[in-house]
Amino acid sequence: MITKLSPKAVKKSNKQFTHEFEIVLVAEHMQYAQNVASLFRIADALKARKIYLTGESHHPPFGKDLQKVSRGKERVVAWEYSIGVVPVLEKLKKEGYTIIAIEQCEESHLFTEVRYPKKLALLVGSEMFGMSKKALSLCDRAVIIPMYGNGGSINVHVALAVVAFYAVSQRKALKQSEAN
Repeated sequence: MITKLSPKAVKKSNKQFTHEFEIVLVAEHMQYAQNVASLFRIADALKARKIYLTGESHHPPFGKDLQKVSRGKERVVAWEYSIGVVPVLEKLKKEGYTIIAIEQCEESHLFTEVRYPKKLALLVGSEMFGMSKKALSLCDRAVIIPMYGNGGSINVHVALAVVAFYAVSQRKALKQSEAN
């Protein structure tokens, strides 16, 4: 039989999970407030260093409904708003981050075929229009998640979570294999 953990046991269990990954999340023109609120939960779960919200991206303070989506993580996850994405990406490059766009481009690689660096900035764009050419020009690489059904994509915050958790798992596996 499988026994569900109590909330207290879940918190205790989660303390065993650590990583030395420096990951930041960047959203360009993410207009749907629920997607932005979801980013805060994802960032907290990843132990991301920061979220950068740019352009038309919705940003805190959140009302009650969005706080339910974010579970209040906008109060504990570092975040910054900037009208332009370019200064943010240029700053991250100077700080040594590799910038990977999660975007459907001719140059995109499958997200599972990329080796993720220790300092990683993941960039997502507008739910309707993706990201700007200017933002893409500052990226080191673009990745895609294969779509097996009829839809052309999945929700932007879900795509970010898939790629980010894969990247963290890959880094942990690399570190373990280097130790052996």
